[in-house]
Amino acid sequence: MKSFKQATVLSLLATSSPLHYCNGFSANNQRRPKKDFSAQIVEEVVVKSVTPQVQNTLSKSSTEKQRRQPRNQRQKSISQRDPIISLNMNLDYLAKSGQRDAHIRAEEMLQRIEALHEDGYYEKSPDVCSYNSVINAYAHGKVNGASGHARRLMKRMEEKGIKPNHITWNTLLRCVLKEVKDERNQSASEKKVKEAEEIISKMEDLEFANTISYNTIISILSKSKLPDAAESCEVWLNRMIERFAKTGDEKIQPDTCSFNSVIHAYANNPRISAGAPQRAKMAEKLINRMETLFQSGDNDQVKPDVVSYSAVINAYAKAAEFDKDCATKAMDILKRMEEMYEGGDKDIKPNKRTYTSVINAFARTGEAEAADNLLTKMKEYHALGDISLKPDTICYSSVIDGYARIGGEEAAFRAEELLHEMENLYNQGDIDVKPNTRTYRSAITALGKSRTPRAAEKAEQILEEMEYISSFGAKDLAPNTICYNAVIDAYARGRSIGKAYRAQLLLEKMLEESEKGNISIRPDTITFNSVINAAARSFGNSEVRREAYLIGLGAFKKIHEYEHCKPSSITYVLFLNVLKNLVEEGDARDNMAERTYQLSSSLGLNNHKVREQVKKTCSPLVAERILNSKL
Repeated sequence: MKSFKQATVLSLLATSSPLHYCNGFSANNQRRPKKDFSAQIVEEVVVKSVTPQVQNTLSKSSTEKQRRQPRNQRQKSISQRDPIISLNMNLDYLAKSGQRDAHIRAEEMLQRIEALHEDGYYEKSPDVCSYNSVINAYAHGKVNGASGHARRLMKRMEEKGIKPNHITWNTLLRCVLKEVKDERNQSASEKKVKEAEEIISKMEDLEFANTISYNTIISILSKSKLPDAAESCEVWLNRMIERFAKTGDEKIQPDTCSFNSVIHAYANNPRISAGAPQRAKMAEKLINRMETLFQSGDNDQVKPDVVSYSAVINAYAKAAEFDKDCATKAMDILKRMEEMYEGGDKDIKPNKRTYTSVINAFARTGEAEAADNLLTKMKEYHALGDISLKPDTICYSSVIDGYARIGGEEAAFRAEELLHEMENLYNQGDIDVKPNTRTYRSAITALGKSRTPRAAEKAEQILEEMEYISSFGAKDLAPNTICYNAVIDAYARGRSIGKAYRAQLLLEKMLEESEKGNISIRPDTITFNSVINAAARSFGNSEVRREAYLIGLGAFKKIHEYEHCKPSSITYVLFLNVLKNLVEEGDARDNMAERTYQLSSSLGLNNHKVREQVKKTCSPLVAERILNSKL
């Protein structure tokens, strides 16, 4: 059986054959004699631009109509049909096509038909549906300032006596939603949110606001990445609920999508912090509220679905690293979903994303075995025929990451075992479990934390394998700075006598390659700290210890000269540890420790950990003098 490396390289070579090009011209594309301008426009806009899907629809409908008509009335050309219907069908297709220039072509088509109407060629002019489709093309297109174009078109509608309807205004909101998704600047996002709120307030005044309108404003807030986005989403949801309760108007009735958008806002809040567990609880309260409304009969449109429960699980998964109980909560909700599904509720069937979120939650809390058990469960379901639960790269990588977090010999063994399982499956043609950079990085970290004999050498071997495969074009497997740091850390934690030397070689390679332009492996603060740590943990005879000291000193000096990263307080703690472990007690060590502390003080990095390490490195009297001196 071919190794994963061989299989990957062979697959890359197999796809590197010359590309085949075909001539895009045919006899049918030859130029025709020039026609009258109006006739040419009719053919291009109404006939040629009719898409295959539209042609199929037209032919079916016309055939049915012909069956009901007298024979002498059956033969009618497309030019005798209503051209605005054809126009609107084509505009609608263009708007939803996803083509790069769809918005340009749609507006050009609209302008041509308007020109023909003004020239008297068409009795009817483009209507509100025509304009709505063009605005929708801007909402779906890859264009900057979509809402500005929408407003421009709405102004033109009013100038022509065409009144924008609720669809027009909702499409304008979708344009704003598109802009918010693409926006990275917080102040710009705030402006867009304010613009959206003004639009929906105007819609309420016009009595145009409906469920879609409120769902869109909630989505705009959810995607805005503002600190209080989730809370603002819930304010709008409550406003929607109150208006529906007051008026009983079904067109503003909240639905499952309304609640799901707010839940997603709590789950995807950009503030990954200690407040995450509380936001997860808020998300769960919303789903409990949905269950109450649906089961009581107050609102039959808010039945929670798999998206609802999965979003709450995702919220708890993200909060798990701050509160271990959140992983248990995520698992409880998954079990609840399984019970409801087994009870006959097919809308609640947990999917791959649901299981993956719970796996991630356990991985973050270091409960790797629980994550592994869920992976095994997915494999069993898949073996029984449920293809929707087939584990993929993300599932495997998350479990391996869980083992990397807890460390130990058994964890490293299981991480390697899962990695080999992925490689074997990929070699057999299962592309869904192809290991990626994260997979290898986690396996390297697991090996590094195991402290088993030759663990660091195994980690470096994986790194070299990644480099070899990526050299044949598999750029997704190219190792990055994090991967190199993990190998250096593996040497620092390991039992190799020459650990500092191996760490230094990796650092030199990173410096050399990054200077050539490969910035993906540019050393960072963690890199230098890991090399210094490898030196500090070195052991052996006096020659080995002296070499380790020089390596640690060299890395310490280099980080102060290097323009791409700066030392941290940990840098000084580690170098003081180098002095403690590798330099004999006496004046020389005390003097170097004092200069190190003074340097950390000048950079504002002399925190509690640095001061504690000074006490461990220097003699008591010298440490007291250094720490009490006014710098």
